[in-house]
Amino acid sequence: AIGGDYGLNNKILNSRNISLLIDPETLDKDFMKYRNSGLNQVLVKLAKKNNIGIGFSINRLNKLNKLDKARLIGKIMQNIILCNKYKVKYFILNSDNNAEDVKALGLTLGAKNVNIVKY
Repeated sequence: AIGGDYGLNNKILNSRNISLLIDPETLDKDFMKYRNSGLNQVLVKLAKKNNIGIGFSINRLNKLNKLDKARLIGKIMQNIILCNKYKVKYFILNSDNNAEDVKALGLTLGAKNVNIVKY
């Protein structure tokens, strides 16, 4: 299922019929004290409990301007840190980029083990 804001991500992660949440980040403005990445520790623990993976689409980055791309990369980095901390499976979704480049990007973003899914 494709994510979005906090409410939509919460509904998706509460479902037991979903196996992957794709792009939980929004391009909405960040809050004053923290980044609005679409996930937090509560949602990540829920994903772990319901065995739902998180997917990050690289193709989405290619369509953005520089400022939005920088914001989205920051949000993805925050979500990868949360997934690493709570041991939630995550995947990097790729359709048209070189696998080695995507792996290098994943490692740069903080991924401990880069699982690339080609679609």
